[in-house]
Amino acid sequence: MYPSDKEAKALILEIGQKMSSSGFVAANDGNISVRCSEDAVWITPTGVNKGELKEEMLIKVRISDSAILEGTWKPTSETEMHLNAYRTDNEIVSTAHAHPLNCSILACAGIELDLPTTLSAVCISGRIPVIPYCCSGSKELAECIIPYVKKYHVVNLANHGPIAWGKAPREAWYRLENAEASARLALGLATLGRLRPINSDQITEALAFHKIDMTPEGTVCRVDSNADLQPSIPFSEYMRQIMETK
Repeated sequence: MYPSDKEAKALILEIGQKMSSSGFVAANDGNISVRCSEDAVWITPTGVNKGELKEEMLIKVRISDSAILEGTWKPTSETEMHLNAYRTDNEIVSTAHAHPLNCSILACAGIELDLPTTLSAVCISGRIPVIPYCCSGSKELAECIIPYVKKYHVVNLANHGPIAWGKAPREAWYRLENAEASARLALGLATLGRLRPINSDQITEALAFHKIDMTPEGTVCRVDSNADLQPSIPFSEYMRQIMETK
């Protein structure tokens, strides 16, 4: 059951506001789409800040041939990228692309996000690869995500930013939001220089317990460690260890 036209448009406006208020976008960054039927989605226009979207700005586009079905505004130049996600996996109901800072840092550095830090990182966003650079809005960009759609929940476009997809109306946004939280956490841990990872058995347990359909490619790094079951150390001890290495 897909959202109605009214529900799909309301969802896009809601997510656009969240993108803007969360600092995921600047200027006219990002795109959002929500599926409303077997062969149609509502999608955001080009050149509009996602926090300033109005219902009349949205465009209904046919998935199969990219034809505009409703709306007078010009759709985002990255429409084909979103449509290719739906064409690749018919179960997808939503997509979301933005430029949140920490994910974008990793996209520009060419660093895949695969740290087994939290259950959310394991179960929601999973492993996030950085895929090869393509010009924004190009045919090459639209096609570059195709091999990744069924393997991952989120991918990071090189020197650009992340795009997520999901099988529920808000799932793409949740995955994108979690990807940024996971990236911020990973960069913070890199600064700290310390990580007690969720281990391989714990990852298997979590995915099974929460009934998460995660592919081997989309699963975060598996490590053999029981560090997170051991007593934690006081921050004073951590600082002492740091000072001893200097």
